[in-house]
Amino acid sequence: MNKTILGYVPEESPIYRTHPFVRVFFLLVVSLFPMCIAAPEWNFILVILVILLMRYSRIDLATLRFYVPVSMSMGSIILISYILVSGHHPEFIQLASLGPIRIYFERIRDAIVVYLRVLPMIFITVFFLSTSRERDIIVAMRSIRVPFVITYLTAMALRAAGMVMEDFSIVRQAEQARGYDPVGKPIAYKLKQWVMYMVPLFALSLRRADEFSNALVARGYNFTGVLKAPKRADYVLTHYRFHASDAAIIILLSGALVALMVLRYRYGYFTLEGSLTSALLHRWLLR
Repeated sequence: MNKTILGYVPEESPIYRTHPFVRVFFLLVVSLFPMCIAAPEWNFILVILVILLMRYSRIDLATLRFYVPVSMSMGSIILISYILVSGHHPEFIQLASLGPIRIYFERIRDAIVVYLRVLPMIFITVFFLSTSRERDIIVAMRSIRVPFVITYLTAMALRAAGMVMEDFSIVRQAEQARGYDPVGKPIAYKLKQWVMYMVPLFALSLRRADEFSNALVARGYNFTGVLKAPKRADYVLTHYRFHASDAAIIILLSGALVALMVLRYRYGYFTLEGSLTSALLHRWLLR
């Protein structure tokens, strides 16, 4: 595994045979699939397919354990918010009441639907971050002829994000070297420490921004009129070739999205009314 700003990527993977633009296109298009699907079981199948794709791409699935607490916390927050802020709905099926709080079947079902719409997006994003480097994003943008100024700013933003992460690690190590141990400290104290981290990180960011600006001036770079500048030679693109298989994958993903939208909004497939999950949940909670 190789460490990048975006995450850990395998040293060798079959997914590297595809053009970087295909991976970015996969992220943008497949992330729309859960938005068109209301039935939770289909979104869960999409999660399983993404995990199988991770396995095929030789991604270390052990890295998923870092995202499990986030996924569980997000699910708990969604469920609690839907229950506590459910309001008063006489047309809904009331399961129980906790003082002024009414627990409705429809609100629990809606919480599950929302969670299983967000969960595939998380796994798709993890797959993208685990198979793409910062350079791949820049190559994808250059491949579709994004203006150089936008590509350059994106590259600088990615680099700056990596520097902030490195600076944060340096600040934490400096604290540990001075004997700071957060174990056993109250949450309020830890939150105060996190706020205090912003002071050195902000100062370091300003210093880095000044260094970037001076470096650009020293190289005679000027954003004025950059959109009308002569065409630049994209030497990076010479290391990447767009193959027929890449075009086939893009056509396949585009066709799948169009077919999904037609089935969903024209013929009524993947709706909540015909959902197996909704039927099982209704039978379990109202038995």
